[in-house]
Amino acid sequence: MTDDLSNLGLECSEDWVPFPVADTVDLDYWATYQAEELAARYAQDGKKGDARVLARDLKRAAADSRTRDPLAAFGWYVSGHNSVAAILELDAIHPDASVPDVTLSWLTEHMTIRDFGESDVREVRLPLGDAVRIRQNFIGEKKRLLAARPVIRTLFYGVRPENTEVAITMAMSWTESILDEPAEQMADNIARTLSL
Repeated sequence: MTDDLSNLGLECSEDWVPFPVADTVDLDYWATYQAEELAARYAQDGKKGDARVLARDLKRAAADSRTRDPLAAFGWYVSGHNSVAAILELDAIHPDASVPDVTLSWLTEHMTIRDFGESDVREVRLPLGDAVRIRQNFIGEKKRLLAARPVIRTLFYGVRPENTEVAITMAMSWTESILDEPAEQMADNIARTLSL
């Protein structure tokens, strides 16, 4: 068996900006450069983008992803909008002494949150292997003192690639309910492109 994840990949549209997850990349420099690229892409689409506001949002979103230490992270930036619409993170769960076998049932049990009742849990087959798909909402952390706690909307995939002991996880999260349908469709499509 091999747990080499160096070839882990996915396919997504240019609307997804890859975040630098390594601490070696300076976020200020990266965010400024990436914001200019986004503003230029928005202009090609006939939309306006504020590079200064985009840079602040890119830095904040990438720094937040870094706190979870994923293998890879991406932000969905829709033309004309100066803040990230959704976050996509890839990670891996390796077996250890406490979890000798990372099964789909273990993933379901440990990745399900019941803030709003039962989650939509399905076992599915992806090209990469057998997987569990969990669609759920949960209550996020308060951002400001007097603000309400946001509802975080998520679609999680956990897949066990054949001939490995590791589980690959893909999680997409967003906060706007209007994005539920397009975000779910996009996550389902991206999950089908996962490769190792």
